[in-house]
Parts: sequence; structure tokens; C-alpha cells
Amino acid sequence: MLIDAVRIVVATTQALPLVLLHGLRSTPREFGLIALTMRGRGILLITPSIDGYSQEECPRQTSWRQWVTAASTAIAQALPHGQPFVLGGLCSGGLLAAALTLDGRHRVAGLAMLSPTFDYDGWSQTRWRHLRKMGYVLGLTRWIRVSEREPFGVKNPRVRAWVAREMRERASSASGPSSLPLWAIREVDRLKDWVCAGLPRLDTRTLVLHARDDDVCTLASVQRAMPIIGAASKRLVVLDDSYHMITIDNDRQRVVDELIAFSTAHSVAHDPEALCPTP
Repeated sequence: MLIDAVRIVVATTQALPLVLLHGLRSTPREFGLIALTMRGRGILLITPSIDGYSQEECPRQTSWRQWVTAASTAIAQALPHGQPFVLGGLCSGGLLAAALTLDGRHRVAGLAMLSPTFDYDGWSQTRWRHLRKMGYVLGLTRWIRVSEREPFGVKNPRVRAWVAREMRERASSASGPSSLPLWAIREVDRLKDWVCAGLPRLDTRTLVLHARDDDVCTLASVQRAMPIIGAASKRLVVLDDSYHMITIDNDRQRVVDELIAFSTAHSVAHDPEALCPTP
């Protein structure tokens, strides 16, 4: 009887608001191909721009701690104070979401990390990944930019061609910017180190979605991080038909389904009376 009641509640309870943070120096367009579907299925989806982290007309150097503060401010402006919500992010946005969860400023009911960059060790990464830290030491971060290259994190050939065209014409795309400043990559490395050190304290229910063939961060790097996460409830979903940009690639419908199920489950978890409906 209780199981049937829970099923009814899960089917009828609205999902918690879902906040998704985009990748480094990019825009909320990274969620454009899933946003309409999710909102059409009743999800309050919030994809904020983040001061100093998102793409800017006049770029300026900011630190990862400033990103966390700016993201916190954007969330506070979008949701009522004390409102529980599910927080997620793509690529470095997943690390930023984890940092916000660890920070404890908001009522994060669940953490969803999409293609989190626990390392730059994917198969498409060039030797720059080994040399970047030398650039940090030599103080070259202000002057060096790292260009994006094929396959742009996208396995689907049509979507990849669209991304490549946008990269040429607009210097940015739904897959992110055409190049990244080295100082911003350095800040992601610092953010990653801080988050990894805090993973044992991360007790919020956690969902990780990662492609088996991710070209930026290997699945192995994510698998090494999973046991360290302190949450009693944590789940890794491996996607078999995408590269890094899973929100615009072949598995994007699976991403939508997983995020909706995750947000709905947390809505029930934060409504104890829902598990004991009135007879």
C-alpha cells in the first residue's frame, strides 16, 4: 500500500526548481536544446548568466571564488529565500554547482553534475593540458588562449557541423566559446582542487551524468571521484552515444529524463506529508 502511495505521489508531485550552470566563459545556450522540453514537462528551469564567469563583451579576469559568489547572487535573485531546489551544472559548471552545495548558502536538495571536469585527460585534449601549469608558473595566463577544436565535444555530425559554423561566424556556440583564456582554465583547476578536497563532506544526494567517450574528461576520472563523495545517495549514469556536451548531443533526451526524475524525486523527499496522503 505504501509503495502504491509513493508511486501516486511521484506521478503527481511537481518537481523542485532546477538550476543549471553552464560551462566556462559560455552562455545558457548550452541548455537550449533541452530547455523547451523540460519546461514543457513542468520543470521550472533556471539557467542564469554569472557575472565574471559567463561570456562577456569586455572580458576581465576573475577568480573561482568570485564565480561562486556571483552564482549564489544569481540564484538568490531567481528563487525565494529558503526555497529548496536541485542544482546542477555542465562541465566546469558542475564543479561550480558542487562548490555552491559545499558552501551551504542555499537549500540545495540535490546536486546534478553533467560531464564534470575532474581532469583534462580526454582523448581530444592536446599536449597543452600537460604544459598549462608551466604557463601558470611563468605568469603567462593573461596572454595565452587555448582554441577549441574538432570535435567540439559533440559526437552527432549534424550538431557538430552547426557548432563549427557558429564557432567561425560568432566566436562562440551552443557548445561554448571558440577559445578560452589560460587564466580561466587556471581558475577551473583551482576550483576543481577545492571541490575534490571537499568531496568527503558532500552529503547532498548526487547524480552524475557522464559520457563513456567524453573527449574532455575521461570516465575513469569521474569513476575515481565517485567513491570519495560523502553522500549516502549517489548515482553515476554512463551515456553511450555522446561526447562531452551531453546537453546538445545524441543522449540529450536521456539527460532530460534523468534530470526530471531526479528533480521530482527530491520534491517528494522534501514533502514528508506526501508519503502519508490523507485517506
